[in-house]
Amino acid sequence: MVAYSHPVIHNGKRILWHGAWRGTIGRQTARSSPSKPAIAPKSEPPSVAAAANPAPQSQPIKPFSILADPDDLTASRMGRDFAAIMSDKGAPGRAIVGSTSPNGLAKVARTDMADFAIVALDTAILSAKSDPNWIKRTPLVAALAPETVEVVAPREVKSVSDLRGKNVSLGDPDSTTATSARLLFSRLGVSVSGIYEPLTEGLAALSAGNRSAVVVLGAKEARALDDFGDDRKYHVVAIPWSSALETVYAPARVPSAERPNLVAAGDSVETVAEPMALVGLDAAPGSPRADSLGRLTQLYFESYDAFLSDNRDPHWRDINLAADALLDDAAWPRIGAAQAWLDERKTSADASLDAFRASAKTAADASGGPKAEDSDRLYDSLTRWRSLMQ
Repeated sequence: MVAYSHPVIHNGKRILWHGAWRGTIGRQTARSSPSKPAIAPKSEPPSVAAAANPAPQSQPIKPFSILADPDDLTASRMGRDFAAIMSDKGAPGRAIVGSTSPNGLAKVARTDMADFAIVALDTAILSAKSDPNWIKRTPLVAALAPETVEVVAPREVKSVSDLRGKNVSLGDPDSTTATSARLLFSRLGVSVSGIYEPLTEGLAALSAGNRSAVVVLGAKEARALDDFGDDRKYHVVAIPWSSALETVYAPARVPSAERPNLVAAGDSVETVAEPMALVGLDAAPGSPRADSLGRLTQLYFESYDAFLSDNRDPHWRDINLAADALLDDAAWPRIGAAQAWLDERKTSADASLDAFRASAKTAADASGGPKAEDSDRLYDSLTRWRSLMQ
């Protein structure tokens, strides 16, 4: 069966699994697993694995910390949410800010400064390539919603290729934004002269004519960007989707409602989004630290509804806990507690999905309608529409 990579509501319930083909959306994509699927409330007796790992409430949990990059405002806010909600549930925690680039994560691991981190997929890929054991020591807790990448430039810059050889502000040195921006331009085949500085300084330099563009990651609520471009001299530069991007990114759009100063009214601009992940640090399988973080992970999964309230970052509502993240075409290994929690909640496939697929295939065979492999996308759209109508 296959895990949805984003929330799907059917008959008023969140569905994690389905039994049909799915396409790929960036690297944060669903992967096949032995036939089981569809989420159901936990009603059966605890499994042997669960018995071996008692519920978090049965043992005292030591204070923890979660790391987020200060250059990524969305990740920073999610880190604060995580610490606050887990503390409310009896696991005292705090959010800290620091670099989550490969160098930053390596320093954190050496100093034992943090237990969890919110990282970008590009960062994880670089870390895994530089250290073959990194992926074992940094298990996946949950794949998070992708964060939109925005390239802001004067209107004279018609495409990303126009930035070749130009000064481009990439965020703070050794930040997630800087790492992701360098890799993105490399994949696009555009060599730029990177300038490393905070967003506010980059926008000021852009306004003064000393920069040709500013790259922003996870800054949907950035006040500095909200107030920029009132003179209509600047815009969000389009990044058209291509095969060179699909191995890492997800397609995205920036609507005028989010950037009224930088996107024409009623329009939207095509761009890409960086897949993100919540990971455990220095928690190799079988280690005492893996057990400790596993109990925290279980508490996070059991308390997930608390993350969906209106006063929390909206990205929490775009997460499907069953979705995988991929590193070089292989699923990022989950921390044991997360995998056990998901395994316990797999049931039989949704019969309504099977019926919908059969109808779609019949329509395709009879009248040139939608192809069978597109039926999951149609079903996804149908269930989303139905949830909005309820």
